[in-house]
Amino acid sequence: MYVPSSRLLGGSLSNPPVAAVEATDLPSLVVSFGLVVLGSLLVSAALITVGYSLLAALRRRRREPIRADLRSELLDRLYGSEVPDWEPWVASLSAARRDELESLLDVYLRQLDGSDAERLAGLGDALGLPERSRREIREGDYWDRLHALTWLALLRDPPARDLLETHCTDTPRERAAAVRILYASDAPDLASTGVDLLLGDDPSAFSVFGIDTLYRVGEADPGPLFDRAAAEFDDWEPALQQQVLSVTGHLHTVVGDADLSWVLEAVSNPEERVRVAAWRALGAYGWNAPLRSGIDPTAVGEDPSPIVRASAYRLLGAWGDPEALSALRTLAAAEPDGRTRVVAAEAALSHRGRGGVRSVESPDGHESAYPAEFEDAWAWAAEHARFDDLAREIPDRGTVTRGREGFP
Repeated sequence: MYVPSSRLLGGSLSNPPVAAVEATDLPSLVVSFGLVVLGSLLVSAALITVGYSLLAALRRRRREPIRADLRSELLDRLYGSEVPDWEPWVASLSAARRDELESLLDVYLRQLDGSDAERLAGLGDALGLPERSRREIREGDYWDRLHALTWLALLRDPPARDLLETHCTDTPRERAAAVRILYASDAPDLASTGVDLLLGDDPSAFSVFGIDTLYRVGEADPGPLFDRAAAEFDDWEPALQQQVLSVTGHLHTVVGDADLSWVLEAVSNPEERVRVAAWRALGAYGWNAPLRSGIDPTAVGEDPSPIVRASAYRLLGAWGDPEALSALRTLAAAEPDGRTRVVAAEAALSHRGRGGVRSVESPDGHESAYPAEFEDAWAWAAEHARFDDLAREIPDRGTVTRGREGFP
């Protein structure tokens, strides 16, 4: 008699298909649940975003007429009367209107200068901003201090120096913001106190804002900056060393007999980027004979970094005197790196003027005195110089042609 195989095996073959179905359904359920949750989150985020946008638009719509009224009154008092009488006006305003007035004051203090800014500073006094800012510097957190420092800079109202030294030197950003108050208010101690705040007590590298602040301090009087660098340059981190050298190279203030020995020593710094910055900084002081006497340009040929050597070649080309060009030719003839040879050739060409007055012949016309590799680099640089001269002449030609054709 025929017996089904499933019965002979005790029905063991009927279980695996069920298990397979269950194993297949479980991942599908997980995926479906995940999609539902993800969709719910996306919908919730969209609803929250739309709701916040509508609420913000409603607030702006309510603020616009208030802001317009305050702006009109502010300008009338600023320009329409000899005495603005800020305090009675501020005392008559609600808290919401005072907040809106502070926002307007922030805008106008950033736009106006001179006597207008001085008169507006009286409005800041009436709003209690100087006292509040000093309190936030003493008692507030990082963001409170930055907000307070910004207000004092806008109001041109420098606080006591010990307040800044005690509470505003924890971070490079706070240091720069504190010094910016001194700069905005034309403080007589900007250079000395500014350098103390920026570079005192184990400083760190700055942001772009901090570098710009350091430059403004040095431009006012580079003496304190150079004195601090001469004493503490080796103690700073490489990033800060690079920044101070960059600032030094961009200063236009006459430095006289300032101590710049630290710049000369920086060309031998272990850090490549510091050596590059040092050579670039020296480019601004080619007129300083005592400083130049301490430089041996040919020594840069032993530097292992082609980037550093290229910076030195640009320096020599910028100086452009016979001594510098002689050193440049010596170094270029022995330069092993192809790109750096091109830089040397461009540096040698840079002092020859532009246009028709520029000579692109090989240095001294002695082609056989240089290796073939340098001649190739010179040819490349000379071709680029010719193209650059031609491109600079195109606008002038167009102007002449236009006039000859009788255009008005």
